[in-house]
Amino acid sequence: MNFNLLWSAAVADELARGGVRDAVICPGSRSAPLALALAERLRPHSVLDERSAAFFALGAAKASGRPVAILCTSGSAGAHFYPALLEAEATGVPLIAITADRPPELHGWGAPQQLDQHRLFGAHTWFAELGLPDPLALPHLRATVARALGQDGPVHLNAPFREPLTPAPEALPAVRDEPAVRHLKARPVAEVREIAAALSQRPRGLIVCGPRHARDELPSAVRELSQALGYAVLADAASGVDDAVAHADLILRNDAWARALAPDAVIRVGGAISSKLVQSWLEQAGYTAIVHELGEPVDPQHRSAAVIPGDAPSVCRALATHARARGSLAALFELAERRARGALESAFADAPWGEPLIAREAALAADLLYVSSSMPVRDVDAFAPRRGRVLVNRGLNGVDGILSSAAGAAAVTGARALALVGDLALLHDLGGLVAAARLRLPLTAVCVNNDGGGIFHFLPIAQHPERFEELFATPHGLDLEGAARLCGAEFVRVSDGRALRTVLQRPATGLRIVEARTDRAANVSHHRALQSAVIAALGDPP
Repeated sequence: MNFNLLWSAAVADELARGGVRDAVICPGSRSAPLALALAERLRPHSVLDERSAAFFALGAAKASGRPVAILCTSGSAGAHFYPALLEAEATGVPLIAITADRPPELHGWGAPQQLDQHRLFGAHTWFAELGLPDPLALPHLRATVARALGQDGPVHLNAPFREPLTPAPEALPAVRDEPAVRHLKARPVAEVREIAAALSQRPRGLIVCGPRHARDELPSAVRELSQALGYAVLADAASGVDDAVAHADLILRNDAWARALAPDAVIRVGGAISSKLVQSWLEQAGYTAIVHELGEPVDPQHRSAAVIPGDAPSVCRALATHARARGSLAALFELAERRARGALESAFADAPWGEPLIAREAALAADLLYVSSSMPVRDVDAFAPRRGRVLVNRGLNGVDGILSSAAGAAAVTGARALALVGDLALLHDLGGLVAAARLRLPLTAVCVNNDGGGIFHFLPIAQHPERFEELFATPHGLDLEGAARLCGAEFVRVSDGRALRTVLQRPATGLRIVEARTDRAANVSHHRALQSAVIAALGDPP
């Protein structure tokens, strides 16, 4: 034991006292004292690539509901944490990024593997410099780490060390090494009587549940609020609320039903929903109240009348206590949902092989589904029933890091996780496959391979074919089986719904890649056909 290790052990102890159970550790020399301490006190996950490691930690934090630590060495290593920390900031996920650093005397004079790491992530994280190990500063170290764990969202702790960086024994000084004061958070529920009264005067209302990774009492609290007001509940696939309207994106494509269902009031919970059509339709409501927990309140058009900070289940129950109305939209939406669900079941029984079918089968098969942005999340949201747990990285809507995030979720839950990604998302995150393979995680990656960016076919740029393929669709022409060989993963290629169902019903014992090849050009028509089937089946509203 030497003092560097004692100092690092104090960091690890405070992390554990603050609720951290998992540490994602990247290899490095300057970070060795902390790596040893974290591995001793927490559950370690060794990930080679810092970018993948940070997304791994993000998925682990979302799935576990606890803060997760990430550690790297000095130099450029920490910069690879940036994309995942930006996503964590946007969604309020508590990541503890720890960057080892060289001591001050090695900065500014050409020493290798050093740069100014202070506030490396700017205003996107809460930052603290832990300072060089110092016997007199040990109480300050513990207090700083404890304070960091009391922040909302990601934090950055910079930790410089002089040698020795290994467990070389040395005489230890007498120190005061006691646990720091704990920083507890209590979020009082806002006074909601005025808002409840406003909602009670508007019986035509909706509760809209967006993406939310917490597993708590929100489903029952939303049900109580819905019953108190007669409001319909619309739930994004990643909301964690199953007892709700799942097919609003399809229902509202029927103009008559969109008019009949138009709300006077909307209560928003969670993040931004996936459907642009539904979002635009909601903006016509004359009164919107936002329940705000994490990240930014979702109100880009500045139409809300009230933003209510607090724990979402508590706020919903407080509103349910005071609000009373006899709204009609719950019953009307229930009728539309029943017709839409029946239309989809009939349509999918004869549907051609394509991306909507793949998304639906993946959602039906998974207990824990991690879905990529772009087309996969839209297809799951539009065409799949609400069941199982769905996680997404929708704070910034990027397609990077999904496989790594899914691997992190699998690591902390023990669940046989399924990641639904496109081919470009898979190529963005090959490091996630490496991490899952090294850690022997039971992860199935279903890759929709349409040889490029299929979402661009739905956008106006598709009407300008001159350089569409080169600059937007970006076909790669790669054989994805090579990624499976690289990682020693099981590889299965499927081309029909029965084969996909058969594969997904068989539990994965390790990393498995299921390639589902599709036709980008036909994908738009597949979507239009399913939308038309639902529009026709809805008929006229009563």
